[in-house]
Amino acid sequence: MKALDLLDAASAELLGFDWLVNAVAPISPYGTRLFSELVPFRPGNEAAAESRARAIAQIAEQLHPDRVSAARSLLEHLPDIAGVVAGVSMGAMLDDPGFFELRLFCETVERVDASLPASGFGQRVASEATQAVSAALAPGRNEAAGFYLSDAFDADLAAARAAYAQAQAEVDAARGREQERVARQLGREEVAGDEFIVMRSEVLGRLPAGVRVVREAVTYLLCALEYGESSRGALERREAAFGRMSALEERVRLQLSCVVREHAAGLGVAARAIGELDVSLAAVRFSQSHHCTAPAVIAEAALTFERARFLPLEAELRVAGRRYVPIDLDLRGAGVLTGPNMGGKSIALRTCGFLALCAAFGLPVPAAQARVGLFDQIAWLGTGLRERSGGLLSSFAREVTSLKEILTRFAPRLLILVDEFARTTTPHEGKALVVALTQRLRQRNACALIATHLQGVAAAAGVAHFAVRGLKAIGTPPAARDLKDALDALAASMDYTIAVVGGDDPPHADAIALAELLGLDPEFVKAAYRALSQ
Repeated sequence: MKALDLLDAASAELLGFDWLVNAVAPISPYGTRLFSELVPFRPGNEAAAESRARAIAQIAEQLHPDRVSAARSLLEHLPDIAGVVAGVSMGAMLDDPGFFELRLFCETVERVDASLPASGFGQRVASEATQAVSAALAPGRNEAAGFYLSDAFDADLAAARAAYAQAQAEVDAARGREQERVARQLGREEVAGDEFIVMRSEVLGRLPAGVRVVREAVTYLLCALEYGESSRGALERREAAFGRMSALEERVRLQLSCVVREHAAGLGVAARAIGELDVSLAAVRFSQSHHCTAPAVIAEAALTFERARFLPLEAELRVAGRRYVPIDLDLRGAGVLTGPNMGGKSIALRTCGFLALCAAFGLPVPAAQARVGLFDQIAWLGTGLRERSGGLLSSFAREVTSLKEILTRFAPRLLILVDEFARTTTPHEGKALVVALTQRLRQRNACALIATHLQGVAAAAGVAHFAVRGLKAIGTPPAARDLKDALDALAASMDYTIAVVGGDDPPHADAIALAELLGLDPEFVKAAYRALSQ
């Protein structure tokens, strides 16, 4: 799955692109290759993006998760036959491991088809090609060894193997008679193997005929038993039988390779189909695991959703045993988002970007319902971006440089998420810059959400104003000043709802309340409240 120029690396990191890629990654080599080719839908392809998301959501609703897991388990152990098919297509004769991989592929494809309903997945993966290859290789089924070129493949092969076995028996018999003769002459019960040791004390005169000394030692001789005339004749007959058997085995392998070559194109189609199925099942699993819905993909720069979630954070909170609060938003064009610290403004921005990424790849989105546009570019500006200039620029200078890059790129339909832009300069100039940025984005008909603490930006720029409602009840700071308890109290007190406001809210004291909740001493907090009232 390639982002291409939809978003830069820094924006991708903040919006959870890698997390999304891992969450929808397929499991087979066929799916992995196809997945690596996926690119985002562009503006103008809204129907195709929505169609894919709806198909995935429909399958996710109809198909039990256990069946998805079972099918993916089969795909996980599917061998990669690409090299085998390529080789046989160029005239190569396959060996037993190649036949085993092909048979396992064809049989697994049939098992995958049997495990899934036809509806929703289009045409079955198994085809005339996979069935023909499976039938041709079926006599070689051997679970212990993988594949065996059995006698069932050719009647002549069975006879040739029987002749070879008989010739081998004749060799063994002739050799046994020679060993018995030598053992008898040495006064032993037996001579085992072609080489054996004879103690010098055992030698009375000459060694038996056919025994050759390989190495001499002080007390013994290492000897070898040469093949006699009878054994040599048996060996010649065995080699001739082996040659006939090998020629027949090669003929069978050539015949089987021709069957595979005949159906190579069909096997390639099946491999492509299994890859598409794998990619779809991965998306179905994603949709089921995260309770996603198919969005309406619209031909405008807008994002509208209910009970949406930023999945990377939700997963992190789940591990920590904490609750995630979904949000609603109706963003058409540019809008300003205000609210307290730790009120979820940055996560609201990331939620917008994450849903836009899902829609861009034709995926269901983590929301109760959503209307999402396709974009030429998705960009993040402001806090969270990693320093990329080696410290040569101030944070404000880096922001300005990033903004310049964004505004000069060709992106007729832009989604830009701005988090506390110009926060490090003076409030007076910072507000002026944010207002100018908001007005420029409005002129470009960009879909933009600008999070800021500065007052009066929305009214000055003439755009919608959204606000996180903030603390609904100031909790009592934990007596032990434990950070976890303080965060629990904050989560219980914070209202993360995003509401549309008719103008700019008056200043709130949420930041001072948060400071108290996080452990600042009471006298410090009282002094802050006194200064605020002045």
